[in-house]
Amino acid sequence: MDFTKTAAAMGSAIGARQLIEAARGLSLDEALGVAGLERRPSWSSQLLPAIGLITVSAAIGAGIALLLAPSSGAQLRARLSHGVDHARHRLTDRASQFATTTNQRGAVS
Repeated sequence: MDFTKTAAAMGSAIGARQLIEAARGLSLDEALGVAGLERRPSWSSQLLPAIGLITVSAAIGAGIALLLAPSSGAQLRARLSHGVDHARHRLTDRASQFATTTNQRGAVS
């Protein structure tokens, strides 16, 4: 019987088992990183920041347009005050709707 071949085969089997155990703990990103690759970003991870940027830019532009519009200071302050009050009421309504929905879901669970 050739003990060298048997020992080499056992060593290979043990090494293969350890390799499999080590590979089970790897995530896909880590495995791709070993090969020098990376995942392609999803369309939503690229689109959502762009939509947010457009929204913030539009809000800033609207604010600047209000400030530069030809009206008296009193009228501008009244419009801004009305807009802030309206936004505050909408936010309060949304918060109460959220609290009601959360409480109802908690009672069902």
